[in-house]
Amino acid sequence: MHDYSVLVDLVSLFFIIYTYVQASRKKFGRGEGVIWIFVWLLVGIFGSFPSLFSSITVLLGVALPINLIYGVFLLFLLFMIYRLEERVNELQRVILAAVQEKSIRDRREEPEEARE
Repeated sequence: MHDYSVLVDLVSLFFIIYTYVQASRKKFGRGEGVIWIFVWLLVGIFGSFPSLFSSITVLLGVALPINLIYGVFLLFLLFMIYRLEERVNELQRVILAAVQEKSIRDRREEPEEARE
């Protein structure tokens, strides 16, 4: 074990607990909490056992471990962008439906004289 592995494990454990607390307070969804806990677990595992990461790099046939790191984080970021886009689109549909419903309700409550 390397000297920094204890620090990496402590940081990882801190963020796992922090993420769990934030998810339980409904600061973000359960799915996002699971994703982030999984990410922090991986950070802790690969920080404690860097040779494991090198073994995975060889197994996958990637030239350098840093290439695998960049590739995985790029895929992770694209996944997070996709999930955020889904949430934004869903909120946009909800807001549009609420505005349309309010407009229809206001139109019905408006007196006939004011319409002309």
